Amino acid sequence: MKPFIGICLIILLLGNVSIQAQDKYSPEIESLARYETPEWFRDAKFGIFIHWGAYSIQATYSEWYPRAMYREGTREHKHHVATYGDPSVFGYKDFIPMFKAQNWNPDLWAKLFADAGAKYVVPVAEHHDGFPMYDCSFSKYNAAEMGPKRDVVGELLAACRNIGLKAGVSSHRAFNWDFYFPIEGIDSYNPAYQDLYWKPRTTRWPDEDFINDWYLRTLELAVKYKPDIFWFDFFLDQPEFHDARYLFASDYFNLSTDWNKEVVLQYKNDIYDPSIGVLDIERGKLSGLQKKSWQTDTSVGYRGWGYKKVNEYKTPRLIIHDLIDIVSKNGNLLLNVGPKPDGIIPQEQQDLLLGIGKWLKVNGEAIYGTRPWISFGEGPTQTAEGAHQERKNKEATAEDYRFTIKGNTLYAICMGWPENDFQIKSLGLTSTKKFNIELRNISISGIDENIEWKQESDYLKVLKPSKKPCDHAFVIKIETNGLEKQMALYEKNLPKEPTAVYCLPGNSLRNIGGYGVRDGNLNNWEKDTVIRWNLEIKEPGTYRIDVKQKNIELERYILKVNNKEFKNADQSTENKFQEVNLGTVKFKETGIYPIFMKADPESDWKKRYALKQIKFTKVD
Repeated sequence: MKPFIGICLIILLLGNVSIQAQDKYSPEIESLARYETPEWFRDAKFGIFIHWGAYSIQATYSEWYPRAMYREGTREHKHHVATYGDPSVFGYKDFIPMFKAQNWNPDLWAKLFADAGAKYVVPVAEHHDGFPMYDCSFSKYNAAEMGPKRDVVGELLAACRNIGLKAGVSSHRAFNWDFYFPIEGIDSYNPAYQDLYWKPRTTRWPDEDFINDWYLRTLELAVKYKPDIFWFDFFLDQPEFHDARYLFASDYFNLSTDWNKEVVLQYKNDIYDPSIGVLDIERGKLSGLQKKSWQTDTSVGYRGWGYKKVNEYKTPRLIIHDLIDIVSKNGNLLLNVGPKPDGIIPQEQQDLLLGIGKWLKVNGEAIYGTRPWISFGEGPTQTAEGAHQERKNKEATAEDYRFTIKGNTLYAICMGWPENDFQIKSLGLTSTKKFNIELRNISISGIDENIEWKQESDYLKVLKPSKKPCDHAFVIKIETNGLEKQMALYEKNLPKEPTAVYCLPGNSLRNIGGYGVRDGNLNNWEKDTVIRWNLEIKEPGTYRIDVKQKNIELERYILKVNNKEFKNADQSTENKFQEVNLGTVKFKETGIYPIFMKADPESDWKKRYALKQIKFTKVD
């Protein structure tokens, strides 16, 4: 990739950016990995995501309507022709004057989010549609000049900050490159509208002009609005964006020093190395406790993210249970709402948010400012792991508990109201003696009466009070002697994490036409394709090779590294990603080692393979 527009020119375009701070972080992984997740984010736990744009006008299908409306045969195209006319006459650009936001009041939004118990707010600054919801210098198609004719992001961030909420932005701009179809005769192919649709493309993958445009828009968002959080969507993991996204990360961290604030970089898939920022998992969770902070983003409804007249809304109970489970595993929840085009948040969504807020007013002590215990919980209900798995999760029961801690206090959150008494197996005498913890006092949030309890050898019994303090889940507050000391000793004795080097599809060298990267996964290989990475080894030694793969049809591949070949096992991982061990390889010297991967010529190749990453972990 050719060099970006000079940093001095960017400074002239965007205002007073301190050059002095630019020397602090560089775009290399080792430099960026030094930036730690701020404590305010780890304390906050709960935020609000907002998908709002011109796509809300049609109100029938999702925010992907602008893409699908141009494709003949889709339900969106049929709906569009019947409702608005042929897209060659009435294109997506023609929705923008209809998007007026005439009833929008950012102060009311901010108050609602605060009443819901949220501590940070992240509006979508620009979705794939290419219509920035802020005052963008690089396109006349933006909310400040068209449609609402208001700087939506600027006004909302100010309203949130006025009442003490942290305020960030999300960028989905990268996929604008591939969002609209280059079909002659429709407005998205017309260069006159390239500020919205981008110019007609002649290559499959992002070119230098688009990369530069993405970088400048993204840097402008940071400079103008000083976001506490910067969240990135998929397609930014394409290798063409590699230099630009790492350069922006260093810019953002350096700017935060000028602003004297701690910021959070969030992203999906493998956009950045796992050592950098906060990984976000869309509509899914992690099944176990994580040492590093992470986040789930999901929506109030199952169908889409923007406004739809008909949606399948979740219940406050479901979202509260998700929040509890996520927090117990060292994560945060970012919950999306989809306002109407006039700026009103639908009543069903408001009621849901206020239901969450009602629970948090009683039980927030067990959520905000807490940290995970050595065990995230107990009980029979398991969590499906990974993105887009939320419908697989079963409802938790009164036998399920999740744990959080704060100082010498341990919170055991029961996910249902038991028929008899609360019984917590993890806190029997045998366990607490092993942990050198002494239980001193027990209470239940929202209950004024004294709570009776008894510690048996294999469980803690807490007598159920005469009435429920709230709905959905119940917090048992356990004051102890020794919990802080136990946690300090536990963290001190944690084994040192071994050196690990990741090969990520989105950071790989592309064999054009041979394979595709989508949602961070390598897939759709042709049988004769050879894929190559460059692996940098900085510590000689023996490394274990683990590949995170989804292998439905028993396809096999050959991986070659340091003149040694490995084959994956002849087994199905079903329709989910699993980590598969391939063996070990020894590197006698530091340096760059090429890795080659190709289909096993003896396998029946049906292009049903997906790969997330190859991980080399030092074992000696």
